[in-house]
Amino acid sequence: MTDFGSFQLTSVAKLANVTVAFPGEHWSDGKAGADLTPGQLVVPSSSGGVRTWTVAASGAVDPRACIALNPISVPDLNPGSEYSTQLTPNDIMNLTIKSGSRVHAYRSGAFHLTLIKADSSYAPGQYLTWDPAETPATGKPATGAWKKTATAANAFFEIVDWRPLTSDNTIGVLTVHSLRSQF
Repeated sequence: MTDFGSFQLTSVAKLANVTVAFPGEHWSDGKAGADLTPGQLVVPSSSGGVRTWTVAASGAVDPRACIALNPISVPDLNPGSEYSTQLTPNDIMNLTIKSGSRVHAYRSGAFHLTLIKADSSYAPGQYLTWDPAETPATGKPATGAWKKTATAANAFFEIVDWRPLTSDNTIGVLTVHSLRSQF
């Protein structure tokens, strides 16, 4: 039985899609080839001789694949009003990476993920894969989520810890690490 304490979170909607727990190899030398959601698995391509990043397909993981994050999280200077709500740090981390903007691409590391498929059977040691057609937990972007896979060739991450936030254990935070070397 999970003990939630006095202030139980019941949703991941306002949590960051991905946060870095331990940085492995990461680069910010490419631009988004299309609008990207932080936390998506991306692969490199080229446009006019410049490295661009696009969403990875499901299936076998391209060895060049990375997880996408915004390179800079500038605080919102808007103090908030009835017309324009101030963005929280998590809102800023989840802002769409617009086409043509820089992408902070992590090839390896450890991460906390909430852009995941709702599932009550996550457990340490399981493989995690990206599926651009999967439905993520309620409150997250419309399509694309991390989910379990039994096929090692399709896995980018291994689950290290699962912290459910709801009493049915289907929504929570996955702590994962990449399967490739950290450096």
